Amino acid sequence: MSTRPRLTPAMANVRRAVRESWGRHGIKSGDTVAVACSGGPDSLALAAAALFEGSRAGIKIAVVIVNHNLQKCSGTVAEKTKKLLESLGSDAVEVVSVKVVSGKIGMEAAARAARYKALDAFAGEVKAKVAMLGHTLDDQAETVLLGLARGSGAKSLAGMQELSPDKKYLRPLLSIRRVETVAFCEDSGISYWKDPQNQDLKYSRVKVRKKVLPVLEKELGPGVAQALARTAVILQEDASYLDKEAEKAFSKSAKVMATQIVLDVPLLEKMAAALRNRVIHKSLTLLGAEPSRSAVEAVSLLITNWHGQKPLTLPAVRVSRTGKQLVLKSTKTLKPGAC
Repeated sequence: MSTRPRLTPAMANVRRAVRESWGRHGIKSGDTVAVACSGGPDSLALAAAALFEGSRAGIKIAVVIVNHNLQKCSGTVAEKTKKLLESLGSDAVEVVSVKVVSGKIGMEAAARAARYKALDAFAGEVKAKVAMLGHTLDDQAETVLLGLARGSGAKSLAGMQELSPDKKYLRPLLSIRRVETVAFCEDSGISYWKDPQNQDLKYSRVKVRKKVLPVLEKELGPGVAQALARTAVILQEDASYLDKEAEKAFSKSAKVMATQIVLDVPLLEKMAAALRNRVIHKSLTLLGAEPSRSAVEAVSLLITNWHGQKPLTLPAVRVSRTGKQLVLKSTKTLKPGAC
């Protein structure tokens, strides 16, 4: 008699999400796909579903477990997760140990940077067409709420795309609730790790998860998380269109040199604010700055409200207007960037 667990709605939904995501983004037989797995329910459900669907579609699944070495049990959890994945049929699973140095960006951001660096290296080694991440609808809702709280623009509020703009990362579970990934693991007999940091209220995302969203659901009724995720999708469409138009606007209005960019003021004056601000943001970014909204607005005033102001000095960039030209100068070497 087979010991394979019966198919439950949660198992079916997660597997379908993976299968349909592959179909939308051209993942086919013969391809290799990398999966990042932490040992938690979301990434384990993703890895297990990918192994199941991959075995039927002729798609090789390579799994990487990144050990951040931030908790005493990190190494043990990573090795247990590796053995579990091997028991599920994975013959290509690797534990990668990284060192996280917080520096100026904080521990969360540093851990994320180290994790993605390790994932990119692993995906390159196995020649993966794409690397999959286990972010769920709940993660998307939390991202949108955090963006709102920080006063972010459309791009930040658009959250995470199923396929990242650089086509490196695929997130098949953005339509799946966290409760479903937990149910998937439990229904499949998969033991998952309950990371204590996911209960620590010193992290903003945990506060949103444990405090803010439950209150919104209680006071406004069910469906808040789904509505926030839907908002992200709508904004992704708008932001994508505006970014493309802004690239065209930048090409027409900007003259790029080694350490400066000259912008055509009459052209910028005619642009809608959404395009003009994106052109300014890209210009500042290319010159090595990390522009805030206030910095972009200050530069914009030299175009839309010109009355002979003195040059504007921003971190890494000096901005001055001469007649019909706006000159942005930097002492840094020009670097690739995008709107």
